[in-house]
Amino acid sequence: MRQLLDEFIFYLHTVKKCSDNTTASYKRDLQKMLEYMENRGVTAVEDMTQDRLFAYMASLNEEHLSSNTIIRHNSSIKAFFRYLLENGNITENPAEKLRAPRAVKNQPRVLSAYEVDNLLSQSFSDDYKGKRDKALLEIMYATGLKASEIVELKLSNIDMSLNCIRLSEDRVVPYGKKAREALDDYLLHARQELISDNEASRDRVFVNYKGEPMSRQGLWKLIKTYADRAGIDKDITSYTLRHSFAVHLLETGADTLAVKEMMGFTDEATLAKYSSKKGLSKDPYEWARIRN
Repeated sequence: MRQLLDEFIFYLHTVKKCSDNTTASYKRDLQKMLEYMENRGVTAVEDMTQDRLFAYMASLNEEHLSSNTIIRHNSSIKAFFRYLLENGNITENPAEKLRAPRAVKNQPRVLSAYEVDNLLSQSFSDDYKGKRDKALLEIMYATGLKASEIVELKLSNIDMSLNCIRLSEDRVVPYGKKAREALDDYLLHARQELISDNEASRDRVFVNYKGEPMSRQGLWKLIKTYADRAGIDKDITSYTLRHSFAVHLLETGADTLAVKEMMGFTDEATLAKYSSKKGLSKDPYEWARIRN
């Protein structure tokens, strides 16, 4: 069974082109399921019956995991068995009738404009680390990038002449004056002193103090440190800055289609949770002027 799992993860990487974070999540969820089955003497995938999968999902409920976590496990299992069926490893799909709980839809946590100003206008040290941190926080709020997009951001993604970040042909995110100034200062006067000979960090925009690619955990700690210094008592993450970016743009009348494209959403329904505003925007390019 472990070999089939490794083959599935390889398939996700090479065929489905899933990100490292996505494949790691699949692998973690499925390893947990396999361990459960093996502890009960189930060592062949053909012996994973519908009843046994139902029992496993029930065990997740008994662990008091959140609905969203159980939904993720359910999705991982269903994807794994679909792959096995299509690959000819099994003749029937025991996960076909698995049902997950309804997702809990929480409103995004959003910073006020006052809190954003306190976070970004606080005093940063004038050393390499301070310049990096200032640029990173400004870019996160100015572009609404995900944590994974920030830590994996490459120099080739940045168009310095047009002050924008190009993540794909369809997704171009402009940033304002303050983000540009902080990013320029970091790239010109600090980044070169931080990067190492590690090839993995050569094209990365943001690196840690060892010159290695920054991790999402490191990013979270950085955000929390500066939020505490700014006196913000909310539990702030990269998603808080991303959500704040979207809400503040919509509140100032930015075009919903433009914000949807900036955020990388595939439909406007996803954007609906950020605002109840209706009607045409006042300025479809307002998002390009954030923190000017």
